[in-house]
Amino acid sequence: HELQSSGVRDRYKSIAIMPRATHLTPVLLVGLTSAFTVSAFTPTRPKHVLTQPLTTPTTLRQRHSPAPRLTATPTSLEAAATPPSPGVGVTPSIINLAKNIVGSGVLALAAGIAAFSGSSLALLPAIVILFFTGAVSAYTFSTIARVGAGVGANTYRDTWSKVFGEKTAFIPEATVVFMTACAGLSYSIIIGDTFASIAKLAGAPAVLASSNAWILILSVFVLLPLALLRDLSSLAVGSVIGTSGTCYTALFIFKRLLDKSYAAGGKFFGAIPKEVQPAFFAPTAAKPLINSGMFVLLSMLSSAFLAHYNAPKFYDELAPPEDGSSKLPRFNLVCAAAFGAAALLMGSIMAGGYLTFGAASQGLILNNYATSDPLAFLARLGIGMSIIFSYPLNFVGLRGGVLGMLGLSSQADKRSVHVITTVVLLCLMNGASLFLKDLGLVVGLGGAILGSALVYILPAL
Repeated sequence: HELQSSGVRDRYKSIAIMPRATHLTPVLLVGLTSAFTVSAFTPTRPKHVLTQPLTTPTTLRQRHSPAPRLTATPTSLEAAATPPSPGVGVTPSIINLAKNIVGSGVLALAAGIAAFSGSSLALLPAIVILFFTGAVSAYTFSTIARVGAGVGANTYRDTWSKVFGEKTAFIPEATVVFMTACAGLSYSIIIGDTFASIAKLAGAPAVLASSNAWILILSVFVLLPLALLRDLSSLAVGSVIGTSGTCYTALFIFKRLLDKSYAAGGKFFGAIPKEVQPAFFAPTAAKPLINSGMFVLLSMLSSAFLAHYNAPKFYDELAPPEDGSSKLPRFNLVCAAAFGAAALLMGSIMAGGYLTFGAASQGLILNNYATSDPLAFLARLGIGMSIIFSYPLNFVGLRGGVLGMLGLSSQADKRSVHVITTVVLLCLMNGASLFLKDLGLVVGLGGAILGSALVYILPAL
């Protein structure tokens, strides 16, 4: 899928100043990056780890951290005088887990419906599938945490190794590496398409209207410096940006559905290419409403609800009940509420996008909207900035997983290992995004290959 490049001649007065403002976007990005890059080569121990996608998690711990350095420790009297940490409350845990779940995959779900039908009635089975997979994902998330607590492990890998042995610990480790690589590839695709669309609105030269140009520019001047950072605490603002951007996108999509701006005769209908204009058709005998194409949506949802490698961590950080009883019922409440909230947000974006464009829904639903649409401009800008802040968080998990599989975790502090690994992995992921443009394909393929294993199969073992 490529962003629309229609020659729109009608410019609205309300966005007359946007072209000038959007010229500043690359400058602002590089300025932010330069501030963060100061600590890129500081030989401090990495403190943070990826969770998932457009948003950030509760805390950011590195999965494959090297052996801790020797530091002064308090005496036994000092330790006894220090009250234990109360942990994270139920409400903050629900919010953090919901943010951890909702990622870039949500922008591809409308295309998942279009993969099996072009009828508006297809939304009904799609919603059923979404909430069913959400419920199953919540159950398996709780199962992983419960098993981890039972064996005294606080990571997905440690839980597996204590149950099945260290020899097979590479299985969940490789699965997580694959899924973080898919997430990074998705981020690169979204970044390229998003900023190319913004550049078109700004009236930038033709060379900057290409998604590949923005992937290369941002990879060198923004993403690489951010990926080299060792301390990611300064990027915590990405959590707020990510949540705000996703919620705004949901509201924007529903507004455009209700005001019919993209329906035939709407003010933006003629501003988008014919191939992305709304298309609906009734089910036929050759393609009934219920068919095997539903598995495309199911695969996408496996990636969309994926947060399971953080299940032991969320359980470990949850504050126990004051009466000292088991915190499993409290954790189950967190899972039900967080996955339920995530399902509602995903369902709203999926439904709004599909009911607007039907069978023409693109793998990145924002690609269906006109570059001249001012509300779409804000949605793209919000999602683009969110992805930029989320990219290094995802990258830390990928890099840590790769170093762990190569047996180099103990050398992660070395500057040469850190830099070489970062450059190689970034070139591989972002290089692939220069040729692979279908976000829906990446999300669906990742879910079909290993996302389903991580969410449904491995927890059942």
